[in-house]
Amino acid sequence: MKFKFVLIIALLFSFTGINAQEQKPDPKQPYSVTELKFETKKLRELTDFDWNSLDTIFSNNAPETDIDLIFEINGNVRIKNTKVDNIKFVVSGKTSELDSLKVKAQKLISKLESNMD
Repeated sequence: MKFKFVLIIALLFSFTGINAQEQKPDPKQPYSVTELKFETKKLRELTDFDWNSLDTIFSNNAPETDIDLIFEINGNVRIKNTKVDNIKFVVSGKTSELDSLKVKAQKLISKLESNMD
């Protein structure tokens, strides 16, 4: 009877000891940025943005990583004769297509700017 009890306690300790071990993440392990959101109240802040900084932000990504560039303008905006409360658009693609994504976003912003009163 005592041997069974000791054996059960020993197994219990060994199983809890195995499950309690924790693996610490490697700080040198690369990370991926999959989404970057630009939120502003004025369109001017998007037109003055340094687009070359995106290269640094996504530099740790693998070329096949999907990324989203999200742009939001919060507040009242007048487009032609229409008043719009909020504007949001997303440019998506792979990290390897970052240069073309930047060009698409810049074209959308300049088109939006040209249509504003």
